[in-house]
Amino acid sequence: MEVVLKHKRKDAWAGVIKYKSCFDYIAPALTRSGNRHTGLTEEEATRLEKELNLGPNTLAPYSKYWVTFIIKVTNKELLLDTSRPWDELQYLFLKNHHRVAIGLNDLKPGADFVLINKDSEAQESNRINKRKRDAIKEFDKMSLEDMRKCLRLFGYKADTMSAELVESKLYEQVEGSPEKFFSKWVNNTNKNTEFLIEAAIAKNIMRKNKNAYLYGTDIIGTSLSDAVSYLDNKANQDLKMTIKNELENK
Repeated sequence: MEVVLKHKRKDAWAGVIKYKSCFDYIAPALTRSGNRHTGLTEEEATRLEKELNLGPNTLAPYSKYWVTFIIKVTNKELLLDTSRPWDELQYLFLKNHHRVAIGLNDLKPGADFVLINKDSEAQESNRINKRKRDAIKEFDKMSLEDMRKCLRLFGYKADTMSAELVESKLYEQVEGSPEKFFSKWVNNTNKNTEFLIEAAIAKNIMRKNKNAYLYGTDIIGTSLSDAVSYLDNKANQDLKMTIKNELENK
């Protein structure tokens, strides 16, 4: 397995990750018992001692070995191949260190570095790119009217936008937030009723007061999903039709 150790962020003052001639060091932290936190289990330590031709207990947490053990980090990435014993030792130490986050989804505040599995990173990148491609395919199927409706669900008033601007604005959303696009439009079975509600609010046919959705003085829901359920109820189709007609006449 190949893993990469990267600096988590740029220096706030200098705006660079690390100056070329500067270094950082990651060393074992002391535990409450006075030993050093190595990140290795007893079994891993015993196995790596043999593979690295070290004496028994050299990698034990109380060993003097860890007093001088450091990992030097430059302004470049540190590439480790865990099929090599020395690299595996560094990897096991780093992945359990308080200054190191594991993966881009675990960027804990106290971490200065992030350790990334290159295969996992590639898989995640491929997943995101595929999701973008799928979103763009769905985008290509949309009519101009659909695009205007979708933009309304994204919070844009698209009624008076030109066709070119509508397409451009929606494409930005699709490419930048494909999951949101699937959630708000592609996989949203309530999108037409949600659009009706949002458009009615924009034209003062309905009102939203905090979490309440109102038509006149009547509360039809205390959340968007409640309002959708109310208007989609067969018993309330006359009201839904009334709102549609008012929208068409405004």
